[in-house]
Amino acid sequence: MRRASRNATKTTRSYALSRALYDLREPDKRQTFVTDANAYLQQYPMTEEERQLLLTHNWRGLAEHGISIYLLTKLSATLKVDFLEMEAAMRGWTRQEFQQFLEKQAKRNRRYIRLLD
Repeated sequence: MRRASRNATKTTRSYALSRALYDLREPDKRQTFVTDANAYLQQYPMTEEERQLLLTHNWRGLAEHGISIYLLTKLSATLKVDFLEMEAAMRGWTRQEFQQFLEKQAKRNRRYIRLLD
């Protein structure tokens, strides 16, 4: 029961943060965020830690805070950050390092595709 209670608290705690990200699907709110992120975030009762996660575009921190990839894509689209750059940042890598990782994985996995033919 204690674990469920902790999860419920985390979910409730991050509601304002999640809502702020979800609302970025609206063009006027995206523009407000881009123009003055602090003013945009004042509309949502979030903690200073949550505010800093957004202001610093801390992708990994946001994910560790329980923010879904769906909501992260709302922020990345607003900031014009592509998925590769966002995923690389989550891993602590550069975009180029992540691209090389993906290429290496694709090359390694080609042998399994040949087995299916």
